[in-house]
Amino acid sequence: MGETSGKTRPFHAKVHKEADGIVNYFIWGYLFIGWALSPIHSTYIPVLIMSLINMALYYSSKAFGKGKFWPRVVVGILLWNFNVQFILQLHGAFEMHFFYFITITALLFYESKKVIIPMVVYAIVSFVLLFNFSSNGMYVVLDQIENLTTRNIILHLLLVSLYGVLACFWANAQRRQTEQSALDHLKMDEQLKLMENNIDFARNISQGNLEAEYKAFDDDKLGNALIDMRQSLLDASEREAKERFINIGLASIGEILRNNADNLGNLCDQVIGKLVGYMKANQGGIFIVTEDSDKNIYLDLKACRAYDRKKFIQKRLQLGQGLVGQAAIEKRTIYMTEIPDDYINITSGLGLANPNSLLIVPLKSNEKIMGVLEMASFEIFNETDLEFLEKVGESIAATIINANTNQQTQVLLEQSKQMTEEMQAQEEEMRQNMEEMQATQEEMARGQKELAQKETNLNALINNTSDSIITIDRNYNILVMNNVVKQRYKGTQYEGMAEGSNALDMLGDVRDEWKAKYDKAMNGEALNFTLKSSVHGENTWREYFINPIKDKNSSIVGVSVFSRDITRRKQLEVEMDQREYVLNGMINNTSDTYFAIDTDYKIMVVNDVLRNRFKESSVDLKPGMNILDLLPSEIYGKWKDRYDRCLDGEKISLEEERPVKDKILYTELRCEPIIDNDSKIIGASVTSKDITELKEMREKVAELTNDINGS
Repeated sequence: MGETSGKTRPFHAKVHKEADGIVNYFIWGYLFIGWALSPIHSTYIPVLIMSLINMALYYSSKAFGKGKFWPRVVVGILLWNFNVQFILQLHGAFEMHFFYFITITALLFYESKKVIIPMVVYAIVSFVLLFNFSSNGMYVVLDQIENLTTRNIILHLLLVSLYGVLACFWANAQRRQTEQSALDHLKMDEQLKLMENNIDFARNISQGNLEAEYKAFDDDKLGNALIDMRQSLLDASEREAKERFINIGLASIGEILRNNADNLGNLCDQVIGKLVGYMKANQGGIFIVTEDSDKNIYLDLKACRAYDRKKFIQKRLQLGQGLVGQAAIEKRTIYMTEIPDDYINITSGLGLANPNSLLIVPLKSNEKIMGVLEMASFEIFNETDLEFLEKVGESIAATIINANTNQQTQVLLEQSKQMTEEMQAQEEEMRQNMEEMQATQEEMARGQKELAQKETNLNALINNTSDSIITIDRNYNILVMNNVVKQRYKGTQYEGMAEGSNALDMLGDVRDEWKAKYDKAMNGEALNFTLKSSVHGENTWREYFINPIKDKNSSIVGVSVFSRDITRRKQLEVEMDQREYVLNGMINNTSDTYFAIDTDYKIMVVNDVLRNRFKESSVDLKPGMNILDLLPSEIYGKWKDRYDRCLDGEKISLEEERPVKDKILYTELRCEPIIDNDSKIIGASVTSKDITELKEMREKVAELTNDINGS
């Protein structure tokens, strides 16, 4: 029982915390009720004194008894003090006695008879004392019953005691229910933890972490099955590792052979360097079959590595001499793990060394010996190493044969190539000269044509646009002014402005302002601004673009001034801002979540309620984000299906349950298509409303109805 109590203590603590919050509302509610009853019999002073005493005791107990049990006993007593106050305030009004049942009900939230019993005892004692005061002539009106007798009081106390006993049984029943729920929750947590461990183990296996530690219980069939699967994967991984070792090694050696086929020395040096490092050997060497000028054939040490460093050793061995020569003559691999200290210097081609294993592999292709590969290591070579080196030996031999063949023809090829390149170079030079001359002529003709076309297009562009266009030089003289500007300034103070005139002469009060803008552009700054214009007495908005004009040397020679009437755009922007304010007010002044997506699942609109909910998960929800990217994998398919149905024209309305912490939330979901003026679906709106309280209220009403019908 002690273990069970320890496991469920956090759940009881949560119940007590919630009860503290509820009782706090009762305390303040009783306080306000007392003040509300004061005007009836002018009990302001007693109520004030009683309120100060009760609230002082209440907050003192909370301050000094935080985390302890006795402050809850104090709360029960204080609530009864308020009950006695109500009875005395209304001179024993019968209705005030019912607050006893309300107080007991409030204390039931603690699910503890230890809170209820002291309050019941205190109520009985206070009734006896008040009855005694009333019987002795003190002005204490306990009940509006005339000639209140001891029998009435005893009956009253029996009812108080009986309801207190029932409340204690009720509280114990609630506590047992809470404890059972807690145990069920803990059991579920243990099962979930076991499942999560299995999932984590399976995830490690799926990610290739086959060394992950996991101990399954005897009755955990899934865990034991996962362990068996892990072992099978380890065996397969070992086989794969062997194949990967050979294949990767052959690939890297093959690349070296391809890149150095024309240089035997570099080939041998890089190959032996790669092999020593790849196989984690200590020493290695490559002997190549060589023929001298006297037609004598011997094994020449072309490359040697020791401890990953190149060794410049010169060594020649006759065929059949030592283990290296023996491997060449017999055309077979020699593998030794027991090498005497005084023997290796005689038989090994590497000279003085003391390895624990020696592997000598002939370099042969189609039974033709091209050399010998010798590897020595402090570690023991395995079968994989042996298989790998034999395949490497075949590749090296084939490459050497091809290299020898290529070398014989290389001289002739180089000579032929040289002559061909010289002739091609001369032809190419002549062809390039002819092409350059032809291209120059064509470019000149095309340039003249394009220049004439550009001039025509430029004039058409300048004068066939609704925008105003002016260009000025560094002296502020107007170079170009299109017909739109001339027509706009006709009949105004600016009518005298034309090509050749100074752009500042007729600006009047705004001369300095525009000069400053022109100067900024002439210093390389591009300007874009909006001004309100009143030419011809019409108030319009115009957008200006002032940009520097540069020559071919990037020197600024003037500025261009473009302007257009944007009055209608301004009006539309105001209208759009107003509509946006209205829309934001509609979707944000609600407790429901709302968002809208387009046909690509991108968020168009989202209200603050949903945005704040996502912020709790550290997600800043913004328009333009793809809603599907934010969905967990376990609910991705369900919600995508809903969006697709809605985007196909279906209206969806349903209720959902959603577990949150220790309770179930009920939501009402509505998903409707968004249709434009052309009856085309351009998106979908999604509204979610929390109906948990409504659901719970309906259930309580149903329960009360059943209780009433059953009674």
